[in-house]
Amino acid sequence: MTSKDVTADELSTVEKLSPEQIRARERLKKLIDEQGTKPLNVEELHAMGDVWPEDESVEEFLAWREERRRASRDRRLP
Repeated sequence: MTSKDVTADELSTVEKLSPEQIRARERLKKLIDEQGTKPLNVEELHAMGDVWPEDESVEEFLAWREERRRASRDRRLP
């Protein structure tokens, strides 16, 4: 069995999950069921591609985000 053949439900039997991880997965599944969340289809993913502004690059955003994270880590508390 390859990782591609494993469903999310079967994952806990393939991986050794801690009790906390198992409970977290159960809470997530319950939330998904309650909200009626479903996976995105290809058309929805393509439509989301138009959300990012054309004049901004993803790479610039990621660099900015990393810079902000570093700055907040380096900040010293009095």
